[in-house]
Amino acid sequence: MIYRTHLAVPGALTTVLLATTPAVAATPGAAGPYTWIVEKGHLLACAGEEGGVRVSIDLYENSAFGTHAQVSVQTAQTEYLRGGETDGGLFNNGTISRRLVIEPQEETAGSSQTVLINGSYAPTGPRQWVHEVYDEPWGRVVSKGWKTPLSAAVAVNALGHQVDLTCEAAFAYDLKVRRPADSGS
Repeated sequence: MIYRTHLAVPGALTTVLLATTPAVAATPGAAGPYTWIVEKGHLLACAGEEGGVRVSIDLYENSAFGTHAQVSVQTAQTEYLRGGETDGGLFNNGTISRRLVIEPQEETAGSSQTVLINGSYAPTGPRQWVHEVYDEPWGRVVSKGWKTPLSAAVAVNALGHQVDLTCEAAFAYDLKVRRPADSGS
């Protein structure tokens, strides 16, 4: 599984994880069989600071691969992290509400903490056509479809502070992605 820590670049959205095993087909001139997968979901990459607490989040939801959350909370003394797959959805009809446990990165930094992510999102502007071609270790990947920009208002309650975040990447997507059939899935 590939997990990219900063998903602000829209092209990275389709490379976050490897495909499972949908229908296999052959294409003339291609280096072997490939799979086509429909991927729909949302992505937010946001950060902010309040009272000496800096928070950054990457929230990613994909109909083919599930839900992933990465949260970093930093103070002058320590950094707390949480990353990887998470149960259930993050995006629910325009709202985000999720409680996650973050872990200190130094053994002497204390114990796990709970953060609460709350917010809202809505389409902002017309959807945009996406056509990307890029190489991965197992071969060429092609994605085609639509990306819809989102406006998002997100805050995180962490370590006794409410931190309002600014989102540098926020969009919904509906893509058809072609990957080599033997892409490690």
